[in-house]
Amino acid sequence: MWMKRAAVALLLLAVLCSTVFTEADGARALSYRIEWEGKAREDRFAVQIGDEWYIPTDVLAHAYGIKVQARGNELQLSSTANGESHWNYEPIHYRDEVITVMYHNIEKNPSHMTFISPDQLEDQLQHMLNDNFHFITMEQYIHFMLHGGTVPPNAVLLTFDDGYESFYTEVYPILLKYRITATNFVIVSSIDNRKQIGRPKLTWEQMREMKQHGMSFYSHTYDSHAYASIDQRGKQRPMLTRHLYIAKEQRLETDKEYIARIKRDLGTAELRLKEMLGNNQSVLAFPYGAYTQDVLKACRELGIHITFMVKPGINQRSKLNGYRINAGNQQIHSADLIEQMRNRGLRTKLSRAKSPYVVKWNGTALGLERTPIVKNGKWYLPLSLIRDSFGLHFQIDSSLQKIRLFTGK
Repeated sequence: MWMKRAAVALLLLAVLCSTVFTEADGARALSYRIEWEGKAREDRFAVQIGDEWYIPTDVLAHAYGIKVQARGNELQLSSTANGESHWNYEPIHYRDEVITVMYHNIEKNPSHMTFISPDQLEDQLQHMLNDNFHFITMEQYIHFMLHGGTVPPNAVLLTFDDGYESFYTEVYPILLKYRITATNFVIVSSIDNRKQIGRPKLTWEQMREMKQHGMSFYSHTYDSHAYASIDQRGKQRPMLTRHLYIAKEQRLETDKEYIARIKRDLGTAELRLKEMLGNNQSVLAFPYGAYTQDVLKACRELGIHITFMVKPGINQRSKLNGYRINAGNQQIHSADLIEQMRNRGLRTKLSRAKSPYVVKWNGTALGLERTPIVKNGKWYLPLSLIRDSFGLHFQIDSSLQKIRLFTGK
């Protein structure tokens, strides 16, 4: 008799669970029992809404030994000293693609909005590491783009523009601390000519030292990082991309003169980088991100196959003129930068509505493809989030109406 009563109670519990979700969400919710450690938990149910299964967070706490704490619209998941608490946050945001991040000057008291402090840079790098982004070298990027090489999931290439000396004094120690490499695109004439006015630039000696520890240095042109006149009224445009106005002769450059000028500039930069640093590969970041088809053609003829713009996006082998996300601005918060990187360069992922809930693992906000469900203070997380963020495994057994959690013991 007691077995019949238990069965009836179990059925009523399942119906109640399904009814709560049906009434609240307008869709019928299928419910399955949850099992771990080889035992079915008769009072624990996962529910299916649409094509997604949701699991109560108290089950995760019991099954995996993690700490679960809800406050308002925020859910905190965290590891504990419990030996069963063995989650590793390893989300996969993208594969076989590369996000390139761009900075300029880094200084302790930033004098311009587009310069950031070492503390802000370090905070951004910590957020990237915590969110399972993997840093690659420019050499890996070149091999990936041109020769079919592989890159890790969530690959990130760090780049800095203009060759400021702060890359050596402020950035380099941080990169060494976290064992991260980066590329600096230098205006080569400013390295050769130490008398140029403006902020101090790197020296060849500093660059050679940093190269020994994995840093790399490529072209930001020889001396074309400037605006120049393109007509007799003095209208200014990036000098790499337009025919310049020759005031003494009151005329524009001819096509032949224009192409010869940009090839001479870009070629000189490549020659000096080879002579002084031993570079055997060519990469160019366009000043101001400005380029034309003529400039691209000249690059290819000079053997410069890898180039970069300043337009945000994600890089694939099909496009050698690469995108870069600008992270060097004082108004860019680390969490917003991470969200943009998760979204493959887009500031807002258009394919999903912003969730009213926040889920964090050890203080790091998780990317939510599916929003959690909260009913009467009880949180339910999508199983796909658990799988994609932590690599945890489960099995859905429709014949037995059961979901098995594999705790990894």
